[in-house]
Amino acid sequence: MDGLAIAASVHELRLAAEGATIRTIHQPLKRTYILQVLGHGTRRILIDPCRAAIHLTALDLANPLRPDPFIMLLRRHLRGARICAIRQREWDRVVTLDIERREGRSLKSYQLLVELTGSRGNLVLVGDGKVLRTAFPDQRNRPGGGPVLIQPQGKIDPAKLSEVQLRDILAAGCSARSLVQAIDGIGQSTANDLLGNRPGDGDGTDSADAKVIHGALRTMLSCVEHPSPRVALEGRATFYPLPPPAAESRTFWEALDVAFAAQGEDDCDRAEDRGVRSDLLREISRRKRTLERLRERLAEGDDAERLQSDADLLMIHHTRIPRRAEQIEAADPMTGLVKSIGMDPRLTAIENAQRLYRRAKRLRRGRAVVIRRIGQLAQEMELLEQAVDAVEAGLEISGEASALLPKARSKVSYQNRSRLDRRLTMDGYTILVGKSAKENDRLLRSASPNDLWFHAKGVAGSHVIIKRHGREDVPDAIVRRAARLAARHSKLRGERKVEVLQTEVKHVRKPKGAAPGLVNVLRSDTLTVEP
Repeated sequence: MDGLAIAASVHELRLAAEGATIRTIHQPLKRTYILQVLGHGTRRILIDPCRAAIHLTALDLANPLRPDPFIMLLRRHLRGARICAIRQREWDRVVTLDIERREGRSLKSYQLLVELTGSRGNLVLVGDGKVLRTAFPDQRNRPGGGPVLIQPQGKIDPAKLSEVQLRDILAAGCSARSLVQAIDGIGQSTANDLLGNRPGDGDGTDSADAKVIHGALRTMLSCVEHPSPRVALEGRATFYPLPPPAAESRTFWEALDVAFAAQGEDDCDRAEDRGVRSDLLREISRRKRTLERLRERLAEGDDAERLQSDADLLMIHHTRIPRRAEQIEAADPMTGLVKSIGMDPRLTAIENAQRLYRRAKRLRRGRAVVIRRIGQLAQEMELLEQAVDAVEAGLEISGEASALLPKARSKVSYQNRSRLDRRLTMDGYTILVGKSAKENDRLLRSASPNDLWFHAKGVAGSHVIIKRHGREDVPDAIVRRAARLAARHSKLRGERKVEVLQTEVKHVRKPKGAAPGLVNVLRSDTLTVEP
């Protein structure tokens, strides 16, 4: 849906849902939300930021048994609330639901901000002007801060567009892309429909063509509030007339239901794949820049011997170097060559020499670290490039590559299947996280001797277990994920770096009569991770 289609849908929503009460909220699909409202009868509102869809719906979509945390938050704040207004920002793909909920004797104001921008779309719940939570991670809208919507694009308002302006746009390039880039609210399909109205031999650059296209646009705008909906053969829904064989629809939202059902999950999956590919390329680019800096630093490491030599010369000639000298000429007693050495005039000759010794030492010490980091980055880039090839081929990316992506794209699924533990599955491995001291004990008792055990070092926290299922080697990405979980579910969760113990379960002993959660670790390794 482009901005004009959203405007037509919002018009139907206002008539049906403004003043209605929100009964409940569901999430039948990964990025599809259903608001069930009670006003003039029971109606349902479908919102899907991924597909840029918002409209009334009669689709029967099955609801999951366990709602995710965002749905639970929406229900807690919005169930029983009244929709006061539904607003679209000009012709943008941004819709706001203004909502009020009575709490005791007072009214509390909420806003549900809907960004219908495809794979980057989002829902933002705002209460009393502060962001409570977003459906998907968003750097612009952090909980506790004020909401920040996508910026308007500054295009021409289609309702104010003149024939002269349209002729100038067409003269610059008579294409759908020209219309999309210049006129607000128009998407590719709508632009193609507009250009299809020109005469068969017209190129869109003369006054007659501009007049015909301008008239077609005015007709579209009149259909926003008085739709004449159609469903094209390819399953596309419009709020304005299309030539046969497009089929008529009673309402625009019913046409949108047909289009939504025809799309299936493919569009959303493709959009998500594009987002994953974009993130992979971004991570590759970021590592390339880091590699360039590290190689420059490695080249600087070759200066260590020169700095050492300069420091030696300063120490040899320090009695003859005047105070506050900025540069001196000193002869090397071994070779007889005269070298020019820059100095800090605020320091004595000996202090300058000591500074050069320290710099040389740092360069030598850091060289091994830099070489190791360069090797690590090269391996990570190879994994990421393989993941790009996999995405382009429609295949799953590896767990190692997934762990290098931002958290929002991580291929990890959380499942609260048990009351006794938190369960995470990753590339066929199961990671269990205890919830309490007693449950930590029960988790340890149920583990196999060769399963891996993790715990934050020296502080209270959850036991974390990786179920090996008889496999010998556990990928490093999964080990580090388990270690980060142990750090996150400990008293050190707010620290930047946390040391985590890692060992096999057979090396963990529960002392007789010890308090719940208390164990002795006979042998372990230590990992340092970010929670």
